[in-house]
Amino acid sequence: MEVESGTVNLVSKEGDSFPVDTEVARMSELVKGMLEDDSGDDDDTTEIPLPNVKAAVLKKVIEFCSHHKSEPMTEIEKPLKSAVMAEVVQKWYADFVNVEQVLLFELILAANYMDIKPLLDLTCATVASMIK
Repeated sequence: MEVESGTVNLVSKEGDSFPVDTEVARMSELVKGMLEDDSGDDDDTTEIPLPNVKAAVLKKVIEFCSHHKSEPMTEIEKPLKSAVMAEVVQKWYADFVNVEQVLLFELILAANYMDIKPLLDLTCATVASMIK
């Protein structure tokens, strides 16, 4: 069965369901693996429970993945060439991680749990730029 088209529901820790384009959701290696394991089912929309991710954080993760699909993030050079994130990645991505530290760390945990390498790279580089 082809899993590329359609939507998948990502379910947060609180039980909130977020319908997401399957192609966008597959940026997460965790979701991608679950979709491949679930490919035998014929139901219209697959639900993917994400018990380690809060709804507010999941919303930001989905926003990142959706934007990344239309405008991929430039590769982050290591070591960081600048402590200013806008000089390291495109403006949208720099603005995206310009959030409170608590949310930034929750994004790191979510990116790690969901296995989304570009988001993990971006959030970790942001923390590194704060230390720099």
